[in-house]
Amino acid sequence: MIKPLQKFVFFFNISLTIIACQNKKQQAEKIVADTVKNQPELSQQADSTSADPFFPGTGNTINDFVPANYKIDLEATGDLNNDGLKDAVIVLISQQDSTALRPTLVLFKQGEKYKRYDQSFSAVEPKYRENGYSIYDYENIKIDSGKLVISMQATGPAGSIESTYQYINKDLILTQVSAFSMGAGGHTEQKIDLLKGTYTQTDINTMKEDMPSTTDTKNYKIPTVLFKDSDPGKIMTNAFNKVGN
Repeated sequence: MIKPLQKFVFFFNISLTIIACQNKKQQAEKIVADTVKNQPELSQQADSTSADPFFPGTGNTINDFVPANYKIDLEATGDLNNDGLKDAVIVLISQQDSTALRPTLVLFKQGEKYKRYDQSFSAVEPKYRENGYSIYDYENIKIDSGKLVISMQATGPAGSIESTYQYINKDLILTQVSAFSMGAGGHTEQKIDLLKGTYTQTDINTMKEDMPSTTDTKNYKIPTVLFKDSDPGKIMTNAFNKVGN
């Protein structure tokens, strides 16, 4: 017969075992729940159409094209379609999510008003990363000699990229993309001339005192890229993967 003290120890050990199993189960469930909760949300870049803001077709000023919860982040004026009138290009940024896509609007001047000619959600990258840091150190857009030039520069791994657009045959098209990046032991300059159909890459060896460089130009033709469909970074990456050194 089991003595009272032995009974107590026996049932006490069983209770500890049950509690330990329950704790392990709860901890496992918590880990799974936390893992699901902490999964990164899908980037807005993956589906911009689900939350695209509305832009009016015409406006008296460029501010008339800025929807609620947005503000103008970058702005340029100049004659883009060669009609003698000062057009405008504005890059907008969400005031609710600084990592969201930045819509870029091309506004043609017509009399005393502006007409929205085109828009793109990929011509300009988001301003900030998910960690809160800006992707580029310097950003600028300008209209010069009938060309729209968008410049993004960074001293870090993001490098620099510049895209040029021209209004040709009533279409605003991407005509050139250039990029510069720095890596361990070297710098790389790239240029795509979409009108000529060429890709040029210059590699600079920074490990040597005189920093010698090599330049290679290859034929690289792709279909016409309209402003609204342009993604300069992606286009440059594709070119490098196909014909780069």
